[in-house]
Amino acid sequence: MPLIAKSRAVLSLIADGLSYSQIVDGHPGITYKDIFEAAEEALRLDGSSTSYHERIKEIKSKYSRAYEKWTDEEKQKLELLNSSGRSLTAIAEELQRQPGAISSQLEKQGLRNKEQ
Repeated sequence: MPLIAKSRAVLSLIADGLSYSQIVDGHPGITYKDIFEAAEEALRLDGSSTSYHERIKEIKSKYSRAYEKWTDEEKQKLELLNSSGRSLTAIAEELQRQPGAISSQLEKQGLRNKEQ
């Protein structure tokens, strides 16, 4: 069975190199949930049985702030940690967020990490 149209569109945007935030911000009809559902659909077609909720639980066990809204305090701390030369991995551990989320937030704030 082929992917549904929205999932195909989302996965094409990811394959084009867009970050999750670029996809959500640039395509009003697509939400973060749509991105995760597209990935889940692709994994199901590939034979994976791990559900969306199981994957989120696993990610949050490592990064407790994953998928939470960024606070102003976190944004300021991110800027400070980044300007001190910390790696994406170190910042992710400190802020309890995934490295990809750190990278996306730095981009939103007009900042760049030495690893990027």
